[in-house]
Amino acid sequence: MSKFSEYLKTLIDASGEPISSIARSIGAERTSIHKALKDERVLSSKTVHALAAHLQLSLEERQEFFRLYDMLLQGEDHWRNRTAVCEMLNHLSAIQFLPEVTETEMIGASARALPLAYDYKLIEGEYSVQSALYSVLSWELEQAPDAHFQMFLPFGMDFASIFMHFWRSGAQFTADQLFCFPSGANTNCTQSIKILQQIIPLCLLARGFYHPYYFYEHPGARFLNPLNYYIITPHYLILLSQDQSTALIQRSEQLVGYFSNHFNSLLDHCDPFISFATTLPEILKVNTTMLDRNGSLCVMSQPCFGRYSTPEKIAKYLRGTEVLPEGMYPTIVSYFTQVQAIEKDFCSIFSEKGLQRFIETGQITEIPPTFVAPIDPPDRLLFLSQLREDIAADRVIGRIARQSALRIPDYLTLYIDTNGNAWMDTTADFIHGAYCCNIHITERSICRAFLDFFQSLPGSQLVYSKEETLRSLDEGIQGLQKTE
Repeated sequence: MSKFSEYLKTLIDASGEPISSIARSIGAERTSIHKALKDERVLSSKTVHALAAHLQLSLEERQEFFRLYDMLLQGEDHWRNRTAVCEMLNHLSAIQFLPEVTETEMIGASARALPLAYDYKLIEGEYSVQSALYSVLSWELEQAPDAHFQMFLPFGMDFASIFMHFWRSGAQFTADQLFCFPSGANTNCTQSIKILQQIIPLCLLARGFYHPYYFYEHPGARFLNPLNYYIITPHYLILLSQDQSTALIQRSEQLVGYFSNHFNSLLDHCDPFISFATTLPEILKVNTTMLDRNGSLCVMSQPCFGRYSTPEKIAKYLRGTEVLPEGMYPTIVSYFTQVQAIEKDFCSIFSEKGLQRFIETGQITEIPPTFVAPIDPPDRLLFLSQLREDIAADRVIGRIARQSALRIPDYLTLYIDTNGNAWMDTTADFIHGAYCCNIHITERSICRAFLDFFQSLPGSQLVYSKEETLRSLDEGIQGLQKTE
C-alpha cells in the first residue's frame, strides 16, 4: 500500500463511519474509495478535498494528508527531489551576506596562542569542536592569508558559517572539499541537493577559491575508524567523528604531508561538483555557450526581459564603452540575440517583489548597474506588455512564485535548459554585485532534479496560475500607463 492509502485508511477507521456513508456525503462513488485504498485508483483532487472536509481533519492531519497525496501523484522520489530544491531556494533566500569584517574581528586573541594549546589535543563536545576549528583556521590565516585547506567532512556539518566569515573578510585562501554521494539507480538525490544548498554561499563568496569534488559510495558502506573525517591545514591535521562531537588535533608535518598526498590522490578519481567563471567576459561566454534554442528556464526575482532586449534597446541603455571591458559590447549583443532565438519552452519564474521593483525603478538587477541605465517608463511599459502578450499566447511560460511557498533569492539568477544544464549568476543584490561569479553545476543527477522541479512549477501550487500572473502584469501595466 502507498503511504497515502495507508493514511486514508487510518483516518477512515478513526472516524468510525462506513465508506458507503462517506461516499454518499461527498458525492463520490463508493468503489472509487475502495480502489484508492488498494492503490488501484488515484482519487481526484476534488474528492481528496471533499474527504478532508468531511473527515474534519485537524491542521496537522490535513497537512499530512495533502503531503502524502502530492507524493502519490508525483512519485515519492520526484516528490522528495522537488521538495529538496524548493527548500534549497527558500533557505538561500533567507541568507544575508553581511558587510566585510575587519581582520581584528576575524582573528581573535585566543587564536594567537594556538600553537601551545593544540599541538596534540582531543576535543570533546560539538561546541568545543566548532570553537577549536575556528581557532585553528584563524591562526593559519594569520600565518598565511593565502593558505590552502583540504577537507572531507561529515554530511550536515555546519562549516559554511566559519568559511563565509573568513571569505567575507577578504581572505584569499583556497579550500578543496570532498563529498560522498550514495550510488545506485535510485533517482532520489535529496542529500546531494542539501549539500549544494550548503555550499552555494561559499562558492559565491569565494569567487573561484573554493573547489568541491564528489565521488559515489554504496549506501551500505561503513567506515570502521571512529574519526574518519578530516581537515588538513598547512600545519595541522584535524580528525573528526561523524557526529561532530569529537576532534583530534595534531601538529605534525609528517602527518599533514601524508594526508595531503592521500587527499590529492583521491582528487584524481573524483569529479568537480561545480565549475566557476569569475569575470564578466568569462561569465557571458559561459552563458552564451549554455543557451539552448530548444528551451530554457530562467528563475530570478525579476521577469526575464532578455527576449525583448533588441540591439536598439541595448544601444539605448548600455552605458558608454568607457565603462565596458574591451570587446564586451558585441558579446552582450550576441548573448541577448541568442536569448531571443529560443524557439520554444521559454519559461520565466519571478516574484511579485521583483516585478514591482522593476515597475518602480526600471533597474535590471541581472546586469551590473554600472553597465546599464534604468529603463525609462515607456520602455518598461513596452517590456511588460510584450511579456504579457507572450504569456497569454503561450509563447512564454511566465509565472509568479507564491511567496508563502517558494521564495526566489534576490541575489541569484538560475538558468536551466532542456539538456539538463544548470547554472546561476549573481545579481546586483549580491554583496559583490552582478556577474561577480557564475556557478555551473556539473553533477548530473542534481541538474536533472533541477530540470524536473522547474518544469513542474507552472502547474503546481508553488506559483500563481497563468490567469493570476496575467492579472498581476495587467495591474503593473495599468500603473505605468497612468504615469505617462
